[in-house]
Amino acid sequence: MTILSTKNGHFLDAHERIVNLRGVNLSGSSKLPRNHHDPHATPTFVDRPFPPSDAPLHFARLQASGVRLLRFLVSWEAIEHAGPGIYDTEYLEYVRQILEVARRFDMLVYLDPHQDVWSRWTGGDGAPLWTLELAGFDVTNFRRCEAAVCRETYGTGHSTDERRSSDKNNNQHTAALPKMIWPTNYFKLACATMFTLFWAGERFAPHCLVDNDDGQGTRVNIQTYLQTHYIHAMAELLQHLRGLDNIVGIGTMNEPSPGYINVHDLTIGFDQSVPQATTSSSSSSSKSKELKYGLAPTPFQGMVLGEGYPQQVSEWSNGILQHLFNKHDRSVLVDPNRKRAWKQGTECLWKREGVWRIHPQTKQPELLLPNYFANVDFGTECYLPFAARYAEILQRIWNSEVTPTDATTTTTTATDSTTISTKQPLHIFVELPPLEFTSTPFPQIPSSSSSSEKNTHGIPHAINATHWYDGVTLFTRSWRPHFSFDTRTHRPVLGYNRIFRMHTDQLHDIRQLSITKMNHVPTLIGETGIPFDMTGGKSRDSQIDAMDHTIRCLEKNLLSFTLWCYTPDNTHQDGDGWNGEDLSVFCNEEKQGLDESDPLYIYDGMRAAPAVIRPYAWCMAGMPLENNFDMERGVFLYRGVANDDRMYSVPTEIFVPKYWCLTTSEMDIRVLGGRFEVEEFRHWFIVKYWNEDLSIEQRVEIQFMRKKKSWCRTWGVPFI
Repeated sequence: MTILSTKNGHFLDAHERIVNLRGVNLSGSSKLPRNHHDPHATPTFVDRPFPPSDAPLHFARLQASGVRLLRFLVSWEAIEHAGPGIYDTEYLEYVRQILEVARRFDMLVYLDPHQDVWSRWTGGDGAPLWTLELAGFDVTNFRRCEAAVCRETYGTGHSTDERRSSDKNNNQHTAALPKMIWPTNYFKLACATMFTLFWAGERFAPHCLVDNDDGQGTRVNIQTYLQTHYIHAMAELLQHLRGLDNIVGIGTMNEPSPGYINVHDLTIGFDQSVPQATTSSSSSSSKSKELKYGLAPTPFQGMVLGEGYPQQVSEWSNGILQHLFNKHDRSVLVDPNRKRAWKQGTECLWKREGVWRIHPQTKQPELLLPNYFANVDFGTECYLPFAARYAEILQRIWNSEVTPTDATTTTTTATDSTTISTKQPLHIFVELPPLEFTSTPFPQIPSSSSSSEKNTHGIPHAINATHWYDGVTLFTRSWRPHFSFDTRTHRPVLGYNRIFRMHTDQLHDIRQLSITKMNHVPTLIGETGIPFDMTGGKSRDSQIDAMDHTIRCLEKNLLSFTLWCYTPDNTHQDGDGWNGEDLSVFCNEEKQGLDESDPLYIYDGMRAAPAVIRPYAWCMAGMPLENNFDMERGVFLYRGVANDDRMYSVPTEIFVPKYWCLTTSEMDIRVLGGRFEVEEFRHWFIVKYWNEDLSIEQRVEIQFMRKKKSWCRTWGVPFI
C-alpha cells in the first residue's frame, strides 16, 4: 500500500513524490440505515454502502475510473444507535470487511464521521435519537413547531406549509419534501440547540446536567457527555480497524455547525452583521449567510414556537428574490396548536437558562437576553479544543496497542486484542462550518499543542478538508455556464470566463487557509460535485459540462479531492436516497447491460463519464505546474519542475483510463527532457515519465485519437 506522508502542503509517497489524490465519497445512502423506511425496526447500517459480495465489482469500477481514495461514510448513529455506550459490533465488523476488500484494490481510505444538521430527526443524519431525548426534546412535535423539516415526519400533514398545501388542493395534501430544503435545519430550534449544547453547553447551558453513566450517581454537563460519547464511538470504530494500512486518516465531523454560537441578536436571525473584530479571516465575510428556504423563524421565534406559541414567520423562495435581493416572499402565521418540541414536563432549556420568559402580566413571550450567544470565536474557543482532544485520543489508539479503555478511560471493551503495526500515520481531516453559511473566522490550527502557551490546541498530521461546490448549480439544479452570482458579494457574475475565475479563486482561498492558518498542510476538497437531476435528469450535455467545469477548477489549483458521491443504489426516483439529493456519479438504472467481454463493461452505469473518468498524474517526481485534462480537445498536459536531484531515478506516473483509449496506438505521447514507457493493466494504462534533464521543465502531453466531445458523449456507455 501507498504510505502517505505530508510536507510543505503536499501529500508524499514513500519515494517522496507528490501525490494527487482523487476519489469519491462512499456513499450517499450510507447516511440512512438499510431499513429506514420501517419506523418500528431497530436501525441497522450493515450493508451500507453495499453487501460484501458486491464490493469487488464496485471497487473494480472505481479503480478503473481513477479512484485512489475513498472518503468512507460512517455515522455516530450507525455505531451507537442502541443507547449510550452500546456499540453495534456487527456493523463495525462489516466495515472492516468492506475496507479489507478496498485494500485489495489499492484503495486508500479516510473515514468520515458524517452528519448533516445533527440527525435524521432534525432533517439530516448523524447523531443517535437518544442524544435529542437526552436534551429533553420530543421529536414527534418538531414539524408542528417548525423545529425541523424532516423526512422522517414530513407528510403527516402537521406542518404549516403542508396544511396550506392541503387547503390549496381541496384537502388532498401532498407530502413531497422540497428538494435542497434540508440545510435550513441548521437555523432551526432542534439542530441549533443540539450543536450549541455539543460545542458550548458548559458556557450557555450550565444547568443542563445529565447522569454520567459512571455508576456513582454523578452528573456532568451535557456538553461533556455528548463529546465524550462521540469520541468513544469513533475510538471503538478505530479499534475494530487497527492494522489496516490503507486507512490514512479520519475526519473530525462532517460540516459541523456552531448552532446559536456567535448569533448577535436573537430577534434578527443568523443572517446579520457581525462586529468587525470577529471577522479577521478572509475565509468569511462580515455577514453570516443563513440559508432561507421555506419558513424561516428567527432564533427567538424558533424558541417560542418550540413552547407552542404562534408566531408570524417569513417565508422564502429559493430564487433570485432571496439570493440577489435578500427579500422574503410573504409572512405566514405558524400555530403549533399548543404542541411543544419538548417532552411533557420539560421546560425549554433556553427559557430555563434565562434567555427568555413568559411575561407575568401579558402572558406573552419576552426576550430577555438578545445577545446571549454573541461575541464567541467558535473556531478557536469551541471547535479547536474539541478537535485537539479528539485527535490526541484517536491517534494514540491508532499508533499504539492501547485500547479505547486505556486511551479514553471508558468502559469500552476491545474486540481484537492483537495489533498489526502500520507505518501509516492517522491524519486528521479538519472541517469547519461551510464557509458560505458561517461568520466565524477560520482559526489558527498549530501542528502541535503548546505547553508554554495557555489554551493553545494543536492537531498533528492535520489536513484541510474544506468542502466546495458550485453553489448556484447545486441549489438551482441547473447548469448556467454564462450566469452565476458570487455567494460572498451577492452580486451577479456574467460570462463563463468570469465564472471560472470566480470559482478557481474560491478554491485558491481554501488552499490559502492551509498555508496561513494551518502551517502549510495539504488541502483535500472533501466534497465537491454536481446534481444529476438538472432539467429532470434529461440534459446529458449539461451534466457533463457542469462536472467538467468543477474538476477543471480543481485541477487549476492542483487540488486533491473526493467527489460527492458514489451511491451504488442510486435510482431515478429516489436519487441517493437522502432528502431528494441526486449527486451520484453512478446509477444502476443507467446501465446499458453491456456484456462482460465488452472493454467498456466496467464503466457501465457511470454518469458524466467523459468528465469524471479522466487521465491525471497521480504521483509526480517534481513540483507540478499543471495537471490538467482538456475534455473538449481530448488532450492531457502535465508540466512540472525538478525539486530534488533524487527524483531523477523515479518516474512521474500518469493514470490513463481505457475509457479514452483501448490501445497504446490510440494515444500520441510527447515528452520534453526525458523518456517514457507505458505499462498496461486490464482497464487502464500507466504512463511513466523519467526526467533526464533536471535543468529544463518537465512536460508530458497526451493526445487521444478519439478526442471529440461528440464522440465521448455517445461512445460505449450513455451519460446522463
